[in-house]
Amino acid sequence: MGLLLAVFGTLFAFPHDHGSLTAAPPETASVKTVTTAVAKELEANRSTTMLGTVNPSRSTTIGFSLPGRVQSLQAKRGTRVSSGNIIAALRTEVIQIEIAAARAQLRLVQQRLKELETGSRPEEIAEAMARRDSAAALSQKAANQLKRLKTLTESGAASVDELDVAHAEANSLEQLHQAASIAYDRIKAGPRVEQVGQAKASVDLQTEQVRLLEDRLTKHKVTAPFDGYIVEEFIEAGAWVTSGDAAVSLIDLDTVEIEVPVPADNIANLQTNQSVSIQSRGNSPRILLGTIERIVPAADPRSRTFPVLIKAKNQISKDSPALMSGMTVNVELPLGTKAKGTFVPLDALVLDNQSLSVFVLTPQTSSDASKSVTGHVRRVPVTPGVSIGQWVMIRTSDHSAIKSGDLVVTRGNQTLLDGSQVEAIVKDD
Repeated sequence: MGLLLAVFGTLFAFPHDHGSLTAAPPETASVKTVTTAVAKELEANRSTTMLGTVNPSRSTTIGFSLPGRVQSLQAKRGTRVSSGNIIAALRTEVIQIEIAAARAQLRLVQQRLKELETGSRPEEIAEAMARRDSAAALSQKAANQLKRLKTLTESGAASVDELDVAHAEANSLEQLHQAASIAYDRIKAGPRVEQVGQAKASVDLQTEQVRLLEDRLTKHKVTAPFDGYIVEEFIEAGAWVTSGDAAVSLIDLDTVEIEVPVPADNIANLQTNQSVSIQSRGNSPRILLGTIERIVPAADPRSRTFPVLIKAKNQISKDSPALMSGMTVNVELPLGTKAKGTFVPLDALVLDNQSLSVFVLTPQTSSDASKSVTGHVRRVPVTPGVSIGQWVMIRTSDHSAIKSGDLVVTRGNQTLLDGSQVEAIVKDD
């Protein structure tokens, strides 16, 4: 079913894969093993050809989130881009300088934090200890000198003025001793927890500043949010843009939405998830399968028709889509009267250049026990019509080319050629 998913864009999930959309290789002499199903006759509404308009599944206008001067516009109108591709870029010299400065400031605050976390060096502690001990010695000397002067003053050998001077000097040196002791204790204990916390906060703040600038740098580039085509450009290299200015318009055509106006009398015949046939118009028409995704329950007041929205996988060849935005296509919708027709599984449909075909098996031998059949196949061009579940009605130029009860190949059909010899396993419904 990989081919149908790649080509037709149905929403059905199938358990096997038929491969890619490539031309069938030359057949080898070996007998190919395939899986077949039995075509059957079912009753369904006849299909009616309606005109639909192709619209992109997604469209957006991409703009700049920052002001600046445009350095380059790398994707021009009509260019196909992939998700993540750079479309346009602003000049980044100023922001690069700001990032370099912010990173340098970050290194500075990180070193300050490291210094605080490391604590005092042994040399600093030894120096503080020496200053404390020196101040203690001087304070003790002054205290002893004061004691001697008190004795001399009492005996009249020293004056009161000399005693006052000695007393003041002793007090001063004691204060210096206390200050040196406090400084020693502080250096030995290291920085306060609050200081380390403040330094950590400075590092965190500067880290976020660097991240902010780096994020702003990424916003100097406009990238594609999905695969698509540039359909309009609003800027040129060298132009100055402000925040919110548009750069380009982008549409997604890998999957398209086809809008078909359906008359009110026929809308009741449609339901979501129905498979429908789509054919492009022109000299080289393409045939695809789509799925009715939504039926808008509001009529156009002028035409009294209801919009039916069909989703289909587009065919992309050399970056050129088969269905382009605004094209009109023919859509086969089950709007007619009830009639019987030949139905085959969706897996039986094979893309052949720009048409669809079904391989029909002509049995030569069979084994009822294993439900195995050998024979050769013939290619029958078909036009798909309405669908019932996983089965689709087909039309052929020769009405007897495929009929109820015929074996049609549903797996292994991508490598077959007209007349290929096969050994087939017949699967029940």
